[in-house]
Amino acid sequence: MNLLKGQRMKAKKRRLLPASFLLFLAVGPLASTPSQDQPQRPRFYALEAVCEKNVHNAKDSLGAPDGRYAEVFPGGQLIILMENKLYPLPMAGWSPEGPGGVADSGSIVGKAETEFGLEGWFPMQDNQGKQHYDWIPLGPSATGFCLFPPPTYPFEGKAGVDMIRITNAGTKSLFIDAVIGYGEEPV
Repeated sequence: MNLLKGQRMKAKKRRLLPASFLLFLAVGPLASTPSQDQPQRPRFYALEAVCEKNVHNAKDSLGAPDGRYAEVFPGGQLIILMENKLYPLPMAGWSPEGPGGVADSGSIVGKAETEFGLEGWFPMQDNQGKQHYDWIPLGPSATGFCLFPPPTYPFEGKAGVDMIRITNAGTKSLFIDAVIGYGEEPV
């Protein structure tokens, strides 16, 4: 089964949904194996399951892909802490989408026939300069996901994200083998 094709078809259907609902369901594809399309950048993985709701074997989503899966039941949620921070990558240069696109910050290895939400715990600053955190949907790509929050979210310049929330918004279980981060801290 081609997971990417299924996710693209679901994405076309979702374009008809209200924008506020789409912000919650930032759906990205699940890869059955790590993408070979990614440039050779350092990889790192989920380190710890910080919070789980309606999840079986959450620890099986940690570390490198090994064929063992955490099962996120419908309505379930898994929050994981990454080994390193994920960073938004520049708009220019090489990316899977071609020049001028956004290179993936990460990907999820798993199996799914359901919709899921994917968000990062972003550091933010309010109008008075006070720092707080907020869950911001991550941008799906053909091969993973990007840290590319909407311009209405003024996150701090080089702020990275090390906590990812995966929410099963569908009616079938979501199976996660690994969450992979790409790259390293920008200079």
